[in-house]
Amino acid sequence: MKKICIVYGNCQTRPIREYLMSSKSFNAIYTIVNIPPVHLCNRKTGLDQQYLDTLSKCDLFIYQPVSEAFSYLLSSNYILSKLPDKCISIKFPISYFTGYHPQYTGGKNIPYADKNIISLLKLGKSKQEIISILSADNFYTFHEVKANLDATLQELKRRDTILDITLDNFVEQNYKDTNLFYTVNHPSYYVTRYLSIKILNKLGISGKEISNIKLQDLYFIGFMQPIYPSVIKHLNLSYLKLEDKCFNLGYTPMTFDKYMDKYIDIHIAKGEV
Repeated sequence: MKKICIVYGNCQTRPIREYLMSSKSFNAIYTIVNIPPVHLCNRKTGLDQQYLDTLSKCDLFIYQPVSEAFSYLLSSNYILSKLPDKCISIKFPISYFTGYHPQYTGGKNIPYADKNIISLLKLGKSKQEIISILSADNFYTFHEVKANLDATLQELKRRDTILDITLDNFVEQNYKDTNLFYTVNHPSYYVTRYLSIKILNKLGISGKEISNIKLQDLYFIGFMQPIYPSVIKHLNLSYLKLEDKCFNLGYTPMTFDKYMDKYIDIHIAKGEV
């Protein structure tokens, strides 16, 4: 009989599960039981009883840290207390990186609101004026882009100090050559595959089994925060060309200018001004 594995955390757990299941060696040992991502669970009542029953039989618990501030009953500390003594636990990071997106702000009505669009709309700028201003390759200075990058890398390092699987070095070494994040908290397959390889290695399974597999980013690719021309320039992002349709809005590939045209309308319609 196969051992029971649970991958616990936010929406990033779904591609992690799929990568692990693509390993023949992992599949020969474990069956993954799906538990809903924490943001879809009831914060007041926690996991349904059927999932709590599964926790009591779990052999391998792979999880992201979930704070008690989010929900005590969904916190990783609480869930860990429900696992049997035999259970192996592996803690991996919540992937989060603002290096590409210094414009990001948590909006009232838009999850990935653009603080520059908001401020320029408040100043009474027209759509074409806003697009022109934000398209300038000197909108953000080198020092602003570098300070934002350094801050997010330091935050990754801080978070990684309590984890079994870390991400900071991988991001620092690869962000220039590959698009690692579609939004500040939606990693591309490069990140989820890397984390899955490290998890397999932790279990004594060769990560080479999945190193050449590219799973479609169906979960995250529908919305991609645009990367400003000034950020592309100062970070020297070799994989991006502004004339290409690099960014997705509603699963529709767009150039930066076209994306901003649509996104300004969304900010206005959603009252993010």
